[in-house]
Amino acid sequence: MPERTEDTTAILRLDLLRTYKLTWLPGDLLAGAVIFLVTIPAAMAYSQMAGLQPINGLYASLLAMAIYALLGTSRHLIIDAEATMAILVASSLAAVAAGGDPARFLALATMEAIIIGAIQLTGGVARVGFIADFIPKSVITGFLNGMALIIIVSQLGKISGINLTQEDFFPRVWEFYNRIHLFHQPTLIIGGACLVGLFLFHFVPILPEAVLVVVLATVAVISGDLGSRGVSLVGSIPAGLPHLVIPQVGFNDILALIPYAAGMALVSYFDTITTARAFAMKGGYRIDPNQDMIALGIANIGAGLFQGFALGSSQSRTVVNDMYGGKSQFAGLMAAGLLALFLLQFTYLLKDVPLAALSAIIIVAAFSLLDVKEVIRILRTRPASGFVSLATTISVLITGLMTGILVSVAFAIILVMHRLARPHEILTRPPSMPSFLIYRFAGPLFFFNAAYFAHRVKEVIEEATNKGPVTFFLINAEAIVDMDINAAEMFDELHQFLKKRNIVLGICQAKGHFRKVLLSTHLAEREGIILYPTIAAVFQELTKKQLEEEAIKTAAAAIEAVTGADKTAAEIDAAKEEAIEIELVKPAVVAAEPRKTAAEVAAAEVAAAEEKSADITPDEEETADEEINEEEEQLQELTKKS
Repeated sequence: MPERTEDTTAILRLDLLRTYKLTWLPGDLLAGAVIFLVTIPAAMAYSQMAGLQPINGLYASLLAMAIYALLGTSRHLIIDAEATMAILVASSLAAVAAGGDPARFLALATMEAIIIGAIQLTGGVARVGFIADFIPKSVITGFLNGMALIIIVSQLGKISGINLTQEDFFPRVWEFYNRIHLFHQPTLIIGGACLVGLFLFHFVPILPEAVLVVVLATVAVISGDLGSRGVSLVGSIPAGLPHLVIPQVGFNDILALIPYAAGMALVSYFDTITTARAFAMKGGYRIDPNQDMIALGIANIGAGLFQGFALGSSQSRTVVNDMYGGKSQFAGLMAAGLLALFLLQFTYLLKDVPLAALSAIIIVAAFSLLDVKEVIRILRTRPASGFVSLATTISVLITGLMTGILVSVAFAIILVMHRLARPHEILTRPPSMPSFLIYRFAGPLFFFNAAYFAHRVKEVIEEATNKGPVTFFLINAEAIVDMDINAAEMFDELHQFLKKRNIVLGICQAKGHFRKVLLSTHLAEREGIILYPTIAAVFQELTKKQLEEEAIKTAAAAIEAVTGADKTAAEIDAAKEEAIEIELVKPAVVAAEPRKTAAEVAAAEVAAAEEKSADITPDEEETADEEINEEEEQLQELTKKS
C-alpha cells in the first residue's frame, strides 16, 4: 500500500527540509537534471507558439518551477511553459494586440499572466478550489481534443516553410492545402526528420527525445550551413537572468484581457489539479487544492513580472520527474537552478537551433493531448456525455479557443443542470403489497425540477392505479438533500392530489435541508403525510398494523365462539378489546404469517431495484448499487427480527 504521509500544506514549504529524506536526494538530482534538459527546447517551442521570443519561455519556466517548488503541495508536479496555455495566450492576444508590435504583444502577454495569477491567488485564498470539480471529464476531453487539432494546424506553416496568413482552423487547413506546393525543401526535411526522430527516440529512452532531436537538428544546421539556405533559426539569445519589468499597458487593455484571463485561469487550474491529484494518489500523499491554486497564481504573477507568459502544469515534465526518481519538490528547485546557470553562461548554444525542430516538438506534444479512446469510451458508456464532448471539440474548431472555453463551460453547466433537473428515479411496487408504492428521486428539489417531480409522481400513480388500487405512496428521500420554497409549494399541491384519491403520503429518510423545510413549512404536520426515519421503520409500522388487524379478527372469532349468539354487539366489542388487552389470542398471532410481510416487501423492493439498475447509466449505477446494498442490509435485519 502506498505510503501515507502527513498533510503537505505549508507556506514556503518550510516543512520540506524537516520531512526530507536523504535517500530521496539521488533521485531528485537526476530528475532535476533531466527536467532541465527537457525544459530548454520545450520552453522555447511553447514561447514561439505563444507568439513571443524563445527567451521569454525560458524566463517563465525559471520563475514557475522555483515558485511552485517553494509553495506547492505536490511532490511531483512541474509548473512550466506548456502547450495549452501557450496556444491560449496566442489566441487571446490576437484580438487585443492589434498592429503586430512585438513590444506591445510582450507587454500584454506579461499583464495577462499577472491577471491570471491574481485570479488564481484570490480563488485559493477564498478556498474555491472545488470549482474544478464542476467541469466534467467529457467537456474537458472535448476541449483538449479541439485545442490539440488547432495546435497541430498552427505549426504546419513553420514546419514546412510555407507562409500561411489565415488564423482560424478550417481556413488555415484550406490555405495549407492550396499552397502545399510552395514548401521550403530544407525546412521540410529538417521538420520531417525531427518528427520521425521524436517518435522513434520515444521508444529508445537513452535521453529525452526532445533533447536528442534538438541537438541533432542543430548539428545538421551547422554542418550544412542551412541557415544561409533559408532555414529559420532561433538566433542570438541574451545571456543573464530576467529582471523585474512592470507591463506598460493601458486600463482599457486590462479590461479587455480580464474575460480571457478568467477562462484561462480556470483551464490552467483544472489541468494543474487533475495532474497533481493523479500523482499524489500514485505516490500515497495528499495535496491541498487551495494551496496549489495559490502557488499556481503566484507562479503566474512571478512569470508576468519577469518577462514571461501564462503557465500551467507540464504533464510531460511531471512524468519525467516521476520516471527518473523525483521524490520531492527539490527536483523542481534543482531544475530551476540549472536553468538559471544556463541563462547566465550558455545561451549562445541555442542560436543555431532550427525553428522547425521546435515546431516538431509542439506537434508531437499536441498529439499527446488527443484522446480519441476516451471519447469512444464515453460514447459507449454514456452517449449523451459523448455527444457533448464531440460538440465541444467542434465548437472549439469553429469559434476558436477563447470562445471555445465559454462554450465548454456552457456545456458543462447544461450537463449538470440536466442531470439535476432529470435525475435517476426508481419505482417499486412490492408483489406482496400491491397497493403500496415506493418512489426514489435521486436529486434535490428546486424550482427547475419541482414541476417535473410532481408530474412524475402523478404519472406514476395514474399508471399504477390502472393496474390496481393504491393506498400508500412512499417517497424514499435519501437523495433529496435540499428543497426550496417553490418545491415546498409543489409538495403541498401534491399532497392535495393524493388526499383526494385517499392515498397516504409517506416520506422516509428525510434529512438535511429537505427535512428542515418539511418541518418549517409544517408540511410534516398535514393529515395524510407521515414521516419515517428509515424504510425499515415503514415496514415495521405496516407489519404492526397487519398484526393488529389480524389480532382483532382472531379475537372476534374466539369471543364469538365462547359467548354465543345471545350477546349484544356492544358486549361483543367490549369482549374483543378485553381479549386483545389480555392477549388471549397472542399464541395465534405469533404463529401467524404477517410478521414475514416486512421481509417480503423489502425483498421485493431489492429485486425491483436490482432489475431497474440494469437499465441505468454507468454514472448512476454506483448510486443504485449503494441503495440496493443498504436495502439488503435492512432486509437481513428484518429477517433476523422475524
